[in-house]
Amino acid sequence: MDHGGGILLALFVIFVAAQIGAEIAQRLKLPGVVGEIAAGCALGPSALGWVHPSEALDLLAEIGVVLLLFSVGLETKLEEMKRVGRSAFFVGVLGVVVPFALGSLWAHGSGFDWAQSLFVAAAFVATSAGITARVLQELGVLQREESRVILGAAVIDDILAMLLLGVVTALQSGESLHLGSSPSCCSKQSVSSP
Repeated sequence: MDHGGGILLALFVIFVAAQIGAEIAQRLKLPGVVGEIAAGCALGPSALGWVHPSEALDLLAEIGVVLLLFSVGLETKLEEMKRVGRSAFFVGVLGVVVPFALGSLWAHGSGFDWAQSLFVAAAFVATSAGITARVLQELGVLQREESRVILGAAVIDDILAMLLLGVVTALQSGESLHLGSSPSCCSKQSVSSP
């Protein structure tokens, strides 16, 4: 089978499995996205191995996430997001600070040094605005004020988590942090004369 046919077959298997997984999850009174993730785990390399990651699937997945977030954006009214901005910011910051602090203490108590503990704690901070938006959309509560706070907090949480991950990764690798300027502009190499 040629490369294009293989991608189409993989897409067909993914689509059917995701639909079946979503249907089962909904019958169990769970969001459909839970069933879709379970289907991916079952068909992926960790279980049945029917579908393997590839550049084409990664690209299609990124396009899918962009389309999902775009459709959520179409349903979002900017005035309503502004109205819950302060609450969303507070919830988003707490959603980063609390798991990071508790995660780093837990990791250090488990025997990791502080640099490794901070790296482990950064994993506790990560969320997914895409999945949050999908669940709220599926439940039909995207227009409620609580949903706006949750969605705004998820976006703020993701932004802060990426910044935090960058800082922790730099600390883990022993690099110094350069705020406000790039490292190359501030360091001058000395040239020795022959």
